Amino acid sequence: MTNSLTTAADDPDTTTVAATTRALKLVLEYAGLGFELGEGGAAGGCRLRLTPSAAHPWTRGDVRAHLLAEGIAVEVARCEQPLPGPGHELLLLLPSDAEVRSLGRLFEARLTEAQNAALQLHRALAHIGIERHVDIQTTGDRALIDIGMFDTDAATQLYRGLGGDEAILRGLDLADWHDHERFGRELERVISATGQVPLVESVPTCGHCQGRYGGNRIRLDYLDPDDALLLADALLRVAPPADPAQVRGPERRGRP
Repeated sequence: MTNSLTTAADDPDTTTVAATTRALKLVLEYAGLGFELGEGGAAGGCRLRLTPSAAHPWTRGDVRAHLLAEGIAVEVARCEQPLPGPGHELLLLLPSDAEVRSLGRLFEARLTEAQNAALQLHRALAHIGIERHVDIQTTGDRALIDIGMFDTDAATQLYRGLGGDEAILRGLDLADWHDHERFGRELERVISATGQVPLVESVPTCGHCQGRYGGNRIRLDYLDPDDALLLADALLRVAPPADPAQVRGPERRGRP
């Protein structure tokens, strides 16, 4: 199922409503559910089409009664799911912003340890102005958090967000490979102050590749869920909220 979102116009009367709907969408994405989300209701509600999941027992049986027991009043309908996955999907009509928030909390309460850690780190990075989806990598029975690559701008935002020394940044030319390696060591030092010691690697970019990758980059090793939560907590505790006008959108991901 395609994940889609229709948001309200960006004006002072609808900004909070749109943010609430985006917050629900984010939780649903990290829960790994198939869904479609759009506007609906007269007071900031939304329309959610959802595939039932064993991880969320309230999506089975009398869904309306299950949600009422949680204090969430919604209209519930069932609709046929098209091939190749025939079956019944749920259509939930949430009448107001309050129900959207409550449903988001219900989903979030049943996230796995790794899903929750990735979600909290996503929120913490957005807090300092870096918008990216934090990935979960599964190896055997172990789930790890992949924070991904950082270009120079995002890496310095992370460094500042953890309370890194601005004077050290001013003394470095991050386009220079040797200075960039020193910066990687400094970033590792400030991350280690949060209670974890991850590998922070400087990844130099040759002149021919800079058009594709945008200069030297920083790569962080995978984090276990506890370390991801430590990092998220440090970012929320140390850094002031980013100016929304300065928030960086998603950048190229991947590990070459």
